[in-house]
Amino acid sequence: MLKLLGTIETPDATVYLDDENELLCYALPKVPVLRRDGGKAVFKYVKYRSLKPLPNGQNGAALVFMDVELSLNAQQEGAIRVKVAQAINDRRGPGNANPVDPNQIVLSRPQFIDGTAKVEILADSGNLVQKVNSAGAPSMYGNNVVAISAELNQFGAPVFEAVMQSQGAGGVRVNYDVRFPARLPDVTATGTWHASKFYSFLQEVDFEERFWSEDDFNEKITETFTNSESRVVTIDPGALISTDPAFVEMKKTMTASIERQLDEAVKRNLIEAIPPESRDFSKIREEDFENIRREVTINKSSDVTIHFRERQVIAVKPNPQANMQSLVSQGFTWSDYAMEVDLNDPFFRQLNLVVQVNADFATLPIFSVDVAIDFPPRTATDGIKTLSFTKADDIGHFDAFTNNQPKKFKYQYVVNYRGESRVFRSEWIDYEGDDLKINVDELGLWLVDVAVGDMNFEQVNRAVLTLQHPEVTPGVPPVCRFQIDKDHTTFKVQELLLEPVRPYSGSVKFFMKDGREYQKQLPELKGQRFYVDDPFSINKTVLLRTRGDFERSIDQMFVDLTYDDPVNQYRQTFSIALSKDKRFVDWVFPVIDERVGTVTYRLITTYRDGTSEDTGQKPVESTTLLLGPEVFSVTLIPDLIPWDAVKLARVEVHYVDEANGIDERESFTFRKDSKEQKLELAIKDTTKKSYRWSATFFMQDGSKKEIPEGQPVTHEDLIIELPA
Repeated sequence: MLKLLGTIETPDATVYLDDENELLCYALPKVPVLRRDGGKAVFKYVKYRSLKPLPNGQNGAALVFMDVELSLNAQQEGAIRVKVAQAINDRRGPGNANPVDPNQIVLSRPQFIDGTAKVEILADSGNLVQKVNSAGAPSMYGNNVVAISAELNQFGAPVFEAVMQSQGAGGVRVNYDVRFPARLPDVTATGTWHASKFYSFLQEVDFEERFWSEDDFNEKITETFTNSESRVVTIDPGALISTDPAFVEMKKTMTASIERQLDEAVKRNLIEAIPPESRDFSKIREEDFENIRREVTINKSSDVTIHFRERQVIAVKPNPQANMQSLVSQGFTWSDYAMEVDLNDPFFRQLNLVVQVNADFATLPIFSVDVAIDFPPRTATDGIKTLSFTKADDIGHFDAFTNNQPKKFKYQYVVNYRGESRVFRSEWIDYEGDDLKINVDELGLWLVDVAVGDMNFEQVNRAVLTLQHPEVTPGVPPVCRFQIDKDHTTFKVQELLLEPVRPYSGSVKFFMKDGREYQKQLPELKGQRFYVDDPFSINKTVLLRTRGDFERSIDQMFVDLTYDDPVNQYRQTFSIALSKDKRFVDWVFPVIDERVGTVTYRLITTYRDGTSEDTGQKPVESTTLLLGPEVFSVTLIPDLIPWDAVKLARVEVHYVDEANGIDERESFTFRKDSKEQKLELAIKDTTKKSYRWSATFFMQDGSKKEIPEGQPVTHEDLIIELPA
């Protein structure tokens, strides 16, 4: 039998010797490992995801399955045999004629008599791990296998993957709490526990009642509580040497075993607390006693004794616990044991169609709408399914497996009207999706709610609104006309078309109180609501922008603009003078119909030399009107002039266009702290934008440096530099 004395510690296991066969030993591994089956780990990692949220609100998780055991590999067992053989040979002494070979050592496992196993994955974090399952006990034979399964949420899954693919601990901790029998050597041990509780209560009360003076009352109380508890563990080594490391180690194990048994016995023999005695003597006093003495004494005690005799078999309770090494650290490849699964499996894939009819059945002349769904995978077995709708809040559901086919289907709807024998039957319509809504515009009714919006009845006497849907059949639907005045401001169009609504047209004719009449055309109208606004509710904007050299060449620009709407005999005019102090303006004016009417302008430009130019009447072809000649501009930049050496710089720009009779020279003077200067010249040939330039630098020492006029350049930014 396994003996308690003389354990051998190795990096991988605690080794116990046999009490009769010195070549037999029992190894208890220190670190759990994955069970191997045919050289492969019993381990599987399955990561899955779902398009729809799982019950926990997340879209993914992972399942882990593994068998963990207390076992040793061949290399570890070989190292243990070598160490045990060496210990035996050392014990036999240097004159041993028959040394033990490591291959003679027989390795076994301690035989557990009971135990439990607690499993933790990723430190049992509720944020990462949803559930951990295990039997709660090892197999109790062989390598004491613990079967484990766990479910990780979508945050724990990548953490577990990373840990298992790294070196070192793998995020799985197994705590074995087991017992196995072991024989004691020639030692004895005793463990005792004694507890006592004592309580004493003494109460003396004296009453002195007097006729001639005040009564006296005297009370004396003495109360005592005492609690005592002791525990003693004594181990007699007998013939063993108490300082021997093997005995010291065994003594720790025996002490732990005795204390554990004492703890279990104490739980069964605990002394209940003694409650204090009540000090109330009122009931005794009611019987007219004048001298009262109450005395209470309670004494409780309990004893427990545990005794181990020589060569007795006792239950040893080690607690091997450790973090299992990662899959990679145990010599396995992660990709061989991990897999990813998409829960959107084609076999289970479904068309979950929600159908609604977007119409107010209560107010419209619609009795019902029947929607037929033709989805081939289901039609082949169950035929076409029809859903019926009679209320606005009716919701239809169509569910079918796709059988690996696309979610494409056809639908047709039939509209039944109140008080009408005719029905509207749509064509078969192709559709793909999970949400089908049939809108009111598709139900064969032309519906328009007309209301007056921003209308100034102080100016407008009345208006006539005409709405017309494209003809379905001759005379269907008729043209709808409404007379609008301050007393009649809302109207309804409700016509049966027996086909879906198309864009419709209309017009509004305004009769003003001053006798004028205006008409606005309304093409391509859509929707169920239409608002009639004031004839002048629409504004048109023309942006006037100028260009040209207002500093040296242009004096002023006079602009006359005219907006003309011949249909409504409506005209607006605008005139303005633009100069260097006012180079842009916006003309905003009301129009009746923004689709009709034209804007024209006339520009007269006066120059500083006394000449002028008249463009004549021209159309405005966009919302922005750019006025003035084409401009050629050059920016002169003096930033690179060294003002510690230069006092003054003068730059001349020369532009020539012989074909158009232009020969212009402009001079610019720069001093220290001068800013950039800009040249703007009106040109006639937009392709000719080259110029020549020269510069003269007046130095601080009185000398001059010059840059003569050179070849033509086209730089828009002319950077002035001092010549070398």
